[in-house]
Order: sequence, then C-alpha cells, then structure tokens
Amino acid sequence: MRKKPKNERGFTLVELLVVIAIIGILAAIVAPNAFQSIEKGKVAAAEADYKAIKAAALNFYTDTGKWAPSYTSTVPDSYLVTQPTSGYNGWNGPYIERWPSRNPWGGYYRFYNSATPPSGASSVWGTLTGSGTYRWLQLDQVPGVGPTPTGAAQKLRTDLGDTVVYVPSSGSTVYILISKD
Repeated sequence: MRKKPKNERGFTLVELLVVIAIIGILAAIVAPNAFQSIEKGKVAAAEADYKAIKAAALNFYTDTGKWAPSYTSTVPDSYLVTQPTSGYNGWNGPYIERWPSRNPWGGYYRFYNSATPPSGASSVWGTLTGSGTYRWLQLDQVPGVGPTPTGAAQKLRTDLGDTVVYVPSSGSTVYILISKD
C-alpha cells in the first residue's frame, strides 16, 4: 500500500468554513430575487389571462350583439369556449382556446355580467346610469389583499390601473373590470 507524503493534505476546516460562508452569502443575495421573480411571473400570467378573457368577451359581444353570461356551474366558461345551444346568433367561437383552470395562485377565474358590482367596487369603478351592467373577472386566492394592498394585489392594481382593479379591504379576491355601460 502506498503512503501519502506529508505535503499532500485535504482542505483545512478554516478553508471549508470560508467556502460555506461564501455560499451562504450568495444564497442570501440570490434567494429573495428569485422569489420576487416568481411572484412577478405569476402577476404577468394573471394579467395575460385577463387580457385574453377580456378580448374574448369583446369578440363575443361583437359577434352576437350580447355580452357573455356570467359564470355558473352549467356555463363555467361563459360561452367563450363552448358554443351555446341557443340564444346567441352569430356565435363564431371559440373565443379563447380553453378557459384557464386555475389562476397562478391556485384560485379560480370567474367572469361576471351583472347590474350589481361586487360590494364596494362601485367606489372604484364608478356608478352606472340607467340600466347598465358591469362585466368583470374575479380572481380568487390572490395574496396581498387588504386595506393597503401589497404584493400581487398591488402589482395588479398598479399595472392595470386603479380604476380597473378593485381590491377589497379583506379576503383574498381581486376584481378586474372588463367593461361597463
């Protein structure tokens, strides 16, 4: 068996500690940026989904002369993907390839068409005159909802506009206006 000469040694404990400390410092710098990038990506995905659903709803209206119906258990895609059996002459869809099954935070997207906005939303969206209606997209389980929105809720409001995004003072739901008349 061959003996090691005295000058061939492994790393010292001090050298290993220095390397571990450097790795720890780099991880402390990189990790927060990585998490911020993930959240920015989720917000960008939600904004892209909103814009696709808004375009689909406007195209539906252009083709049929009527706005898409609200989300229900029997019409989960508001006829933006599946063709209605009757009542919407001129339907030329599908207007979006598929209805997003979940938003980036694990909640759902729901399209609403109603004369009554979500509680408190008229303070942001304005009130209707006559017999108008609001159309909006509801996003569930969005983080950062509260009296002073933070994170994703605030970023949505900043990117899409204060008069478009309604963030209630409690819960985890965000409402994004598509149109009103």
